[in-house]
Amino acid sequence: MLKRKTSRVRKRRDSKQLHLKVSSPRIFGYSCLRFCGKGVKLVGLGGLLVGAGWGAKSGLRKVFIDNEEFRLEAIELESNGPIGVEDFVRVTGVDPAGSVFAVTLSAVRKQLEAYPGILDVDVSRRLPGTLKVEVRERIPVAWLECRGLEILARDVERGLLVDEEGVVFPCEKWWVDEAKRLPVVVVMEGVSGDFEVGKRMRHREAERALDLVCLSRRMLEEEDWGIAVVGVQNDYSLVAATTGGTVVTFGMYDHKRQVADLLALERFSRDTNRPMERINLIPERNIPVIFTTGAEPAPARKTAPAAENRLERDIRAILNRS
Repeated sequence: MLKRKTSRVRKRRDSKQLHLKVSSPRIFGYSCLRFCGKGVKLVGLGGLLVGAGWGAKSGLRKVFIDNEEFRLEAIELESNGPIGVEDFVRVTGVDPAGSVFAVTLSAVRKQLEAYPGILDVDVSRRLPGTLKVEVRERIPVAWLECRGLEILARDVERGLLVDEEGVVFPCEKWWVDEAKRLPVVVVMEGVSGDFEVGKRMRHREAERALDLVCLSRRMLEEEDWGIAVVGVQNDYSLVAATTGGTVVTFGMYDHKRQVADLLALERFSRDTNRPMERINLIPERNIPVIFTTGAEPAPARKTAPAAENRLERDIRAILNRS
């Protein structure tokens, strides 16, 4: 008879280990000493680093900032606008007698670019003592006036300028003299948000008036007269005044043809010594023209003729301000 073979696996008994943590005042004291020793080393290392940093900073200051060789001798400013060195110093607070290394280039750039009328700025050093500044400004093409929003043309405090792209910005001090000769766009009514500083205006009729200003500026560039004021009369027409005082009605569109007609009529007026008082350029043919009455030709006026509506009174007031 065969015997069945079996194999039995004997399980080992789990061993139990006892961990004892021995503590005593002496051991605790040794631990504290080791910890304090490491702390002292770290504090000492930190002190060395601080001392080295202070020494390096002091040395660099003596080498660069306090070194007479790097005194600021010249500020070279290039701009497409009228901003000058005096304006730059006033705006940025740069010390003209300081060191070229005392000027923080990034801070100066941010200070200038914070002005809505400045597009971008590049500032660099040219050793030993020259600061080079390149400024690109917005070039205004007209003033903006909207009495409903307390915007007053040709007023530095309350006036706003607008560039060819329709971006609105304040008149800074360096623009005052040149801006006096700019034409004016007049809007009788507006709402908050139509003319936000640093942004394109959101007034459709004002945009059309600005387009007329820009176009007439190009087409009448060689003439000794031009369009001084353009006002928004309603949603389909504009009223303008020339530098000679003639009141002209334009449509919202077809400005190129209308300015060409105005130029032809002005030449005819001068050739025949018959000054014009009013013109309506909206019709393509049989353009209505009112000539100045009187036997003698009236001299060129700086003011528009008397008018009944408020817009033309405002236009006349602006011409008188010129």
